[in-house]
Amino acid sequence: MNQTLPKKYLNLSELEQKVKEYHFDVNLLLKEKGYQNKPLDFEQAYLLGAFALSPYITELRHIFDLPRELVLIQSVVALSTFHNKAIYQQENSAEQIAGICAAVFDYDIGTSKSGFIHTSSTGVVDNCGMGGDLFKTPNLSTIAALIASADGVKMLKHGSPGNTDNVGSSDFLAYCGVNLFPEKKIIEDAITKFNFAYTDALDENYKRIHTQTHNFAKIAHMNDIIGPITNPVNPSDMHKRILGINHLIQPVRVAEAYRILNEKGVTSIEQGIFVRGFANEDGNGGIDEVSIMPGGTLVSELKNGQIENYHLSAKDFGLNEINALELNPGRNKAETSRRILSREITDGKMEAALANASTIFYLTESLSFKEGAEKAREILASGKPYEVLREYAHFSRSDKNG
Repeated sequence: MNQTLPKKYLNLSELEQKVKEYHFDVNLLLKEKGYQNKPLDFEQAYLLGAFALSPYITELRHIFDLPRELVLIQSVVALSTFHNKAIYQQENSAEQIAGICAAVFDYDIGTSKSGFIHTSSTGVVDNCGMGGDLFKTPNLSTIAALIASADGVKMLKHGSPGNTDNVGSSDFLAYCGVNLFPEKKIIEDAITKFNFAYTDALDENYKRIHTQTHNFAKIAHMNDIIGPITNPVNPSDMHKRILGINHLIQPVRVAEAYRILNEKGVTSIEQGIFVRGFANEDGNGGIDEVSIMPGGTLVSELKNGQIENYHLSAKDFGLNEINALELNPGRNKAETSRRILSREITDGKMEAALANASTIFYLTESLSFKEGAEKAREILASGKPYEVLREYAHFSRSDKNG
């Protein structure tokens, strides 16, 4: 098991020096950049990330030397102001995303009670989404992760309670009996036993940045971007990943942010797929997942430092197009998602799940999207993905790991 800890981009003394060098002041950042819709550069964003974390992390408090309540207010205002479409449309906004996330890796996960999750494999994958569905869909990424796990892909899924609606991946898994906050050892052992484990973004044993969103301010801000990127797995163990993109940002910006994080030595993503799906050809009605609706899927793929942008349609997966009505999970989204996994639902909602699983096999086995969808169909038909969920749910509630 890889126990090597990532090297911080800035250690404490370097961070303190940068704060003095930049004369760091949130009010100035807002006046000079945020209120003019100008993105932060990498180091400014890194400092803002550390500033936002300082109310929760003792070793950071003296560096900024402001009353805790004032830091909480200023950081929420800043993280909300810099979280807007006009800023994310600009190419250098990738530096802003990367800088904030680097600070979370270094001073949130890296200094947390549990620290980074270590696995016995350097092939662990995540397919988390940012939220930002403009209408309801089943829990497609979670179903896809369980399909891949049933075939031996090691999925360390990250997620949270519902953002767009009231049933996010955490809500779905809790509905199916999963303990969302198990001990770290249970998560690490589950990866070996079942090829599947789950971490909730609200688990303060790993991250505290989300405390602002969900407990203090109770509003959406840059956490929508930060959370999915900052899976608490040791970055050295994750070389491939998929990320669903929300409605404020283009997939290419996230691909660029990962390229920057790789260059800074923060992450180790060799290949990443960043997707935004659409219901209609006019680009409206988006989802943070692969779409087999008429609008298809906008993709940015990062591979060995190069970024390629392309579009996928249902036919690329060998599947028929469906409409938004057919994809809608109805009033009980969690139950609908469970029934897809248990093969009680086999309509277009299941087909959408197959397309999302296909992208995992594209990454991990270099299958074509059509081959991946067919493989996903066979795995789902075997009943193994539902069994993985049931076994993991039982194991996650165990205190003895066995």
